[in-house]
Amino acid sequence: MIKPDDVHTVAFQARDMQPGERQAFVKQQCHDDVTLISQVYRLIKTEICKPVADQQLSDTDNKDNVGDDWQPAIPIIGTRIGPYQLTRLLGVGGMGAVFLAERIDSEFHQQVAIKLVHSTLMSMNIAARLRAERQILASLQHPNIAMLLDGGTVADGTPYLVMEYIDGLSVDVYCDRHQLTIEQRLRLFLKICSAVQCAHQNLIMHRDLKPTNILVNNEGQPKLLDFGIAKLLDTTLQQRHNNLTHHDMRMLTPAHASPEQILGETITTSSDIYVLGVLLYELLCGCRPFIFPKQYRLIDLEQIICCAKPLAPSVMLNHVEHESSDFVQDIARCRSMSTTRLKRVLKGDIDNIVMMAMRKEPARRYTSVEQLSNDIKNWLDELPVTATKDSWRYRAGKFSKRYALAIAALTVTFIGFVIFTIVLLQQFHKTSLQRDAIAVERNRAEQVSAFLLDLFRFSDPSHTHGNDLKARDLLDASAKRLDTALSSQPLLRATMLDTLGQVYGIMGLTEDAVTALEKALKTRVELEGENNAEVANVLSHLGDFRILQGENADAVSLLSRALRIQQNLPGDHAIEQANLLRLLADATLSQGNFAVSEEHVLQALALYDSHRQFNTLGKALALSTLGRLRANQYHDAEAEQLMRAALADMLPELGNEHPQVMDVKIDLADVLEVQGKYSEAQPLFEMVLEQKRRILGSEHPDTISSLEYYGTFLIQKGDYDQAQIVVHQALKANSKLYGDQHEFVGYDYVILGILYFMRGEYARSEQQYRQALTIYAKRLAPNNVFVAIAEMSLGRTLIREKKAEEAIAILKHALGSFKAIYGDDNQLTQRTCAILGIAFVAAHRDDEARPLLIAARPYIENTINRYDLLREFHDALDAIKH
Repeated sequence: MIKPDDVHTVAFQARDMQPGERQAFVKQQCHDDVTLISQVYRLIKTEICKPVADQQLSDTDNKDNVGDDWQPAIPIIGTRIGPYQLTRLLGVGGMGAVFLAERIDSEFHQQVAIKLVHSTLMSMNIAARLRAERQILASLQHPNIAMLLDGGTVADGTPYLVMEYIDGLSVDVYCDRHQLTIEQRLRLFLKICSAVQCAHQNLIMHRDLKPTNILVNNEGQPKLLDFGIAKLLDTTLQQRHNNLTHHDMRMLTPAHASPEQILGETITTSSDIYVLGVLLYELLCGCRPFIFPKQYRLIDLEQIICCAKPLAPSVMLNHVEHESSDFVQDIARCRSMSTTRLKRVLKGDIDNIVMMAMRKEPARRYTSVEQLSNDIKNWLDELPVTATKDSWRYRAGKFSKRYALAIAALTVTFIGFVIFTIVLLQQFHKTSLQRDAIAVERNRAEQVSAFLLDLFRFSDPSHTHGNDLKARDLLDASAKRLDTALSSQPLLRATMLDTLGQVYGIMGLTEDAVTALEKALKTRVELEGENNAEVANVLSHLGDFRILQGENADAVSLLSRALRIQQNLPGDHAIEQANLLRLLADATLSQGNFAVSEEHVLQALALYDSHRQFNTLGKALALSTLGRLRANQYHDAEAEQLMRAALADMLPELGNEHPQVMDVKIDLADVLEVQGKYSEAQPLFEMVLEQKRRILGSEHPDTISSLEYYGTFLIQKGDYDQAQIVVHQALKANSKLYGDQHEFVGYDYVILGILYFMRGEYARSEQQYRQALTIYAKRLAPNNVFVAIAEMSLGRTLIREKKAEEAIAILKHALGSFKAIYGDDNQLTQRTCAILGIAFVAAHRDDEARPLLIAARPYIENTINRYDLLREFHDALDAIKH
């Protein structure tokens, strides 16, 4: 049976045969091995089965293959190089050869790969390339890049590299042999992208990202090899190794070269992005994007690669299928799917991603490997991709896929409601002697059935005109139908509105949730009065969603009303009361009323403890609320302990990806950040953000909130560029969800103000704070805590802008608000005192500054201070001493 390395020979022999003869020959030579057959046909169909296509080409000497006649200056096999002995030849390339070697110095057993320069190229200074590659590999540390172990020079001056030996298959062979699906291939490709991104971050481009330079080991991990023609972006190294980009030594692999490489133009990271697109093209559709003639010159390559437009992967499969359906069937089989399904999966977003990476003009490709990776991740998560033209229909299609489970859950809920009603009626029919009651219940069931029947008619293709039914469409249809349906059963209608409101809320549609719940509440109160358990439940749900909307005063009113009802009901309602107290603690904490919040949460914990058999989840949520309260009070170690305790109780019951678990993880990450534990905090932030995007979607309020937390973390860490991207994403999402004048949008402007302050861009910082205050003025009371925080931050920025008198007026108002809300001993009050004192010093009003600075000194010197306030404070103290 042939080996994977022999497929070129079989393809070369079979390429000129008639289709029937060729098919029989290939199957015989490959012994019906699907993987090898696919490899042979791919080479035949893309016209690249001669060895030159995968060899490096130099346009100065026009040599197609310099490896066949290599005569080394020293004996090779069995020769010792340093502590290693060469055992066999692994491969020959345009620059030299790679050997398998073993360590023989008795220190320890180790197999390595040793790379030596082609002796006939020594006069062309190719040895300098190998020395450069040694420098390149030494600067790269990544799990998907082959590790450099050693290096040196043999007796005749030939340099060598000692590298990690990768016992694996080239990435295309590995994918076909293991019949990886499109999703599995994309996840493997993401690891390759990660390695390339690492190289780019180290100012290195690979420039030769062909399948044979990417091996996949037995554990399924890809390893990037051969930086032999890599380009150094760093100017110092580039000057040291200027032969790497010399115009007269344009080294490339034709089938995996970008247009700018072919033309000898300036090479940037965009060239690697193009070649990654070519690699992805091959991995997904089993064909190469270009067809080369049997004999070609450099000018032919320029015409093909720089001018010819490649077919999209799905279109290429259609094109090849006309010539050989067997070949396409083999390709699909290697991807564990049918031909039809393979083309359907590739068509659309995948085609667009690949073609965007392979655009002729570098400026029109992805701007970075990270952006390419993000589009692939979005596709895997069924989110919109930047490579596809945006439209309502496109986003709606992604939404319906992402929330397919929600549609199913809603349907099951309604069906379950019907079944429950019918079973209840049957049971009631057996035991009740009241025929009039039976008639009433039967009538109720009939009306529910009629309602559901009308609702499901909405999903009839004749009604939807062939469009897919979306979860939002079904919910909206339910809400509209309930405006007129069940008129004779208003309490039943109220129950269904309550359920509908909760489903809206789960999907992040809080405005619609509140509308449905308010209708349910109005009906309940009108028919049953204020003091009943159902009214308390609706009030509880409504209060919870008002917290999510940031309407904390309204939430406190609703939840307090529900708590009074529960406390006056007969029987034991301790758990319901505990839940309401916990929600009240959340609402008052959001208001900045820490004392009342603490009172509520401690009462809730006491009730949970008194009913231990029911308290696991409720108590865990209360512990997390108490943890957030302690964090706001700057008791960070205690906050961390409480949140870890909450997670320990929640995880067994809810699992790792429940929204409430993710929220506690974000809070824990924030507390870790404040304590300077960045290495612990960052993975938590990134994991939760990825989970929320995948599960809830990018525009869900919880996802946006996590973005804000992560942006603040990045500012604290000093990663300002990434922070700016993240916070702008949150700002855009909040504006779309709530409108440009919502306080959540104002909060994002405050975060941006902090970011620009930290970057020293004080004018831009002032602009962001003033934008936030303009929004707050329309939405919040003048003495609101968020207004005061924005004023405190603006005052500090104005000090830096030499506008001390203006800062003093603003800071005085902020200080008054903090004292009214929290009292004199609160951390925010003390912090504002310190900043106001600094402003007085800047205005040369030392007598007014002195008492403020002295009073605030214990807080400033004993608290971890964000944004470098400690240094400013000491400068102000030194100024008044003199």
